[in-house]
Amino acid sequence: MLKKIAALLFSLALCLSLVSFAVAEDVPNLANTYYSYGYDVGTMFMNYYIHFYDEIPGLGKVFHAGMCMDQICFDGTYEVIGEERAYKVAMDRPASEAGTLTEGTAPFTVVFYDFEGNELDRCAMDAEHIYNDMAAITGVGGGNCALNLDTDPENSKFAAQYASEPAVAFLSLINPDDDTATLDLKVNGKYDDLVVLFVEGTYAMNEDQTVITLTPDSEDDPGATVTKNEDGTYTYVSTDGDEVTLAEVKPIEVAYALKGQIPVPGMDGVNADFICNLYSDSTVRLYADFMGNQMDVDKGTYEIDMATYSFILHLENAGDLTTEGYAADMVLNYKVAEVAPFGAIEQTLKFVTE
Repeated sequence: MLKKIAALLFSLALCLSLVSFAVAEDVPNLANTYYSYGYDVGTMFMNYYIHFYDEIPGLGKVFHAGMCMDQICFDGTYEVIGEERAYKVAMDRPASEAGTLTEGTAPFTVVFYDFEGNELDRCAMDAEHIYNDMAAITGVGGGNCALNLDTDPENSKFAAQYASEPAVAFLSLINPDDDTATLDLKVNGKYDDLVVLFVEGTYAMNEDQTVITLTPDSEDDPGATVTKNEDGTYTYVSTDGDEVTLAEVKPIEVAYALKGQIPVPGMDGVNADFICNLYSDSTVRLYADFMGNQMDVDKGTYEIDMATYSFILHLENAGDLTTEGYAADMVLNYKVAEVAPFGAIEQTLKFVTE
């Protein structure tokens, strides 16, 4: 009798494990996949994609969302849950242009987080599509659309954009006594180590992200262990015996700002905020902001002419520009012949006093 009960319990346990395995198998594994959407605008290919990486130990399952040709980017972690979710999207570009949205329900939900664990947004998905009707992770021209699984990323129309994907630093450290000695951990699981030598490789972290293990790509290069200290600094110890104290790179703040308006491409009568930020590290960023979606227009550096208290900007696209006026009356007359996807731009930005 005991043997029969034991056999019955074993069979039941086996069935339950098979059921659990089947459910786990049903949830899509997104590691090393791309979901994409794009269309031609004249000679330009506007594209939007989400790249799901392999899981990085200690950091989690990481994604990069490159909207508007990587002009609007989002990075963080994600999870796929077996929860049905409704969607309402255009399945292709002609449907988007016609305003024809398809409604349905998908069997899974993908949830996106920032690196602090805060939820950014979520949307419906299945193995073939991500139904991006999200308000946060989107881009001008790519809202409420279906991103399709790219089954051949190396040979697809999106291949060039994938290849130029920006490798965003998840954590940047620096030697306070030597600003050339830096360590960058990137969202793609790679690191650049210039603390002692120039070394590239992959990294892993423990669960609370206080111990980082650096494994070089080349066996001839030294690896390292980086430990976070109670005071917020990090102790770097290489396998060659070098020991260095590193500090986290502080975020760069906006020192001055100018603001105007710029027409949104493809949306007659609709304007986006046109913002010029002058940062505390003497760099400049000009970008369009439409409902929280940002698209870069120009960048460079600036200096202050203390005799006239004007700002002299050295920009990649527009060249050298100087602000006019003083204090609250200061303006920047920005002019450039061509910047995709805006074309020619000639706008006046006013100094933000708030």
